[in-house]
Amino acid sequence: MSSRHRLEIVLAAAVVLLGALWVRAIYVPSFADRHVAASEERYHFDVGEPGEWFSAWSLGDGQAYVLIALDPTGQKLDEEVKISAYRFTRAGYGWAGWVFSLGKSEAIPYALALVGALAVIANLVFATLLRGRIGPRAWLLILNPALYVGFAGDTSEPLGLLFLTLALGSASWVAAVLLGVTRPTYLVALWGRWKTFLPGVAAAALLVAYGVFVLRPRVIAPGGGLALPFVAYFQQWSIWGVLLAIAALGTLAFGLRARDWAWVLGSALVLCFGIEVLANPVNAWRTAGFLPVMWAFGPGYVPAAVSASSVVTGSTET
Repeated sequence: MSSRHRLEIVLAAAVVLLGALWVRAIYVPSFADRHVAASEERYHFDVGEPGEWFSAWSLGDGQAYVLIALDPTGQKLDEEVKISAYRFTRAGYGWAGWVFSLGKSEAIPYALALVGALAVIANLVFATLLRGRIGPRAWLLILNPALYVGFAGDTSEPLGLLFLTLALGSASWVAAVLLGVTRPTYLVALWGRWKTFLPGVAAAALLVAYGVFVLRPRVIAPGGGLALPFVAYFQQWSIWGVLLAIAALGTLAFGLRARDWAWVLGSALVLCFGIEVLANPVNAWRTAGFLPVMWAFGPGYVPAAVSASSVVTGSTET
């Protein structure tokens, strides 16, 4: 390994580790512990007193993952959340929290943070290992706002991005299935890679069916999630929204030129984000987290091997 590559790795590690800690530090306010108490009262559970650094989940969507970690079948979620069927489509992260907490409610805040931290580190490791195969673009895997925002807020993005990297980098259908139950909208990046895309969609469809037919609220998605292209960007204007639209348009242009329909469909999805997504730029960039992963691999990328081990070993066998 050349000294230049070693320097890249050191800088990448510094960016990821310090960036993750910094984002979490500024994202979680000093009064987060009060949000924990409010969440416990609202949703009728008790996770003890986890402290400020392990309270990010209480500020938003992370509450749903705590409810799933409390009851992996989603029944607790069903009782407390209006759009429980929609929330359960990302159950994979909550299930991981349940496993790492050993089923103990007081350990769930720490377990979710641990799963997120391990996913961030794993993304760094795979970016480092893929550097030799796909070149400097590999660092786009860690220069992804969704990775840090998801870790800061105890949501599913870091784990979903890890599974997407494995699925794209090794054509692993297992990774695609895990992606389908963790961050199913990211599956659009696998379009055209049918041996990975279809198992992921099947897994996601099973969760959708479970949510619709078992969990009581028959709502699979909140209104306002999608709109006609560009409409919500004008209605909910922000500089971060403009930057996201420009990124999506660039992806669309490159996708059309390379005839990579995953790039085309993925960018079209981003351009069709609705007001509910764009109202908070953080949510918009979280939802568009699959874009930097596609950029890293490039249009028309073909895995050099068919197992996840190839990502780790750098094997070029077909």
